Amino acid sequence: MENKSTDSSGDQTRAAKNGFVIRSFQLADLDQVVSLENVAFAESAYGRFDFMYLLWRARDGFLVAKKEEKLVGYVIATGEGREGLIQSIAVSPEFRRKGIADSLMRSAIGYLAKFEEIYLLVDSNNTAAISLYHKFSFRETGRIRRGYYRNGADAIEMARANRDG
Repeated sequence: MENKSTDSSGDQTRAAKNGFVIRSFQLADLDQVVSLENVAFAESAYGRFDFMYLLWRARDGFLVAKKEEKLVGYVIATGEGREGLIQSIAVSPEFRRKGIADSLMRSAIGYLAKFEEIYLLVDSNNTAAISLYHKFSFRETGRIRRGYYRNGADAIEMARANRDG
């Protein structure tokens, strides 16, 4: 269960039962997001400028999960026309399997509620992420992008119909 409140900066936050908070990304989070990205996606990590572009593109769809002052996860959700997109999601290895990815996915899907469909790409070797996305009713579309990631891995496109869109 999550409780919503507003912090001192006016951002809406969601406190989860496991003691972490989900809120909008702030520029002060950038160094921690880049550090997490490098741990989570070493061979294909986004850089600082990538995240600045994604912040400009996603705005309120760029969410972070924090436990006290430590950034433990993020998700970036954008959309255009009738299609939403989960651009990226990552959780710090020591905080995985604690419900953070589930909370981030719920928040991203909620943010993308106005879109008819939500898409994402996932590394074909990332079985944990694929299982997570199945849990949220994402299905493989049959499209594979060969050599999509910088490390040469293929990307599987997944989508879900959005009941609210």
